[in-house]
Amino acid sequence: MPTTAPHPIAEIHAARKLMLAGRPRDALRRMAAIQIPFATLHIVRGECCYVLGQWADAVREFEDALRLSPNSPRAEILLMLASEMLGLSRTMRPATPILKSVAEDESEIAAPTMPRPTIDRNKLSKEEPSESVDEIGLVSETLAELMIRQGKFDEARKVYIQLSRLNPDRYEYFRERIQKLDEQI
Repeated sequence: MPTTAPHPIAEIHAARKLMLAGRPRDALRRMAAIQIPFATLHIVRGECCYVLGQWADAVREFEDALRLSPNSPRAEILLMLASEMLGLSRTMRPATPILKSVAEDESEIAAPTMPRPTIDRNKLSKEEPSESVDEIGLVSETLAELMIRQGKFDEARKVYIQLSRLNPDRYEYFRERIQKLDEQI
């Protein structure tokens, strides 16, 4: 008697159960054969990649889910989280081993100090709002793009301003984005 293949939705749900049970690699293997474009499929694949620390793959999967279901708040939130993790992973340096201090007491251990980033405050215009990063929260280009999609141009502008302050090397790029937003408003 021939066996019929399980329905793709049932396979996706079974794979999600595997992921929630702590077996994301098995879940990804189970979903590998599914070729039908479901937003839920991309979300579950993205969740598995996120759990495995494969941030770029997770971002790609959540973007695919948003292409299939543009109004999915779950996909938007997960995309934002994965994008933040991808950004953090690109800026983090490998851990520096703890160095022994030169002091007489060998039991003292001192951690190396990391240089603080410098921001050229002369480039910042006087007209810009004075909110600090703490007042706005965690900022990223993805957050600004989501705000633009939602029509929150003022908030997106503030995020780009903070990004230009945090990333002086990309100042001109963010200036252009702010100017485009000003034209839309």
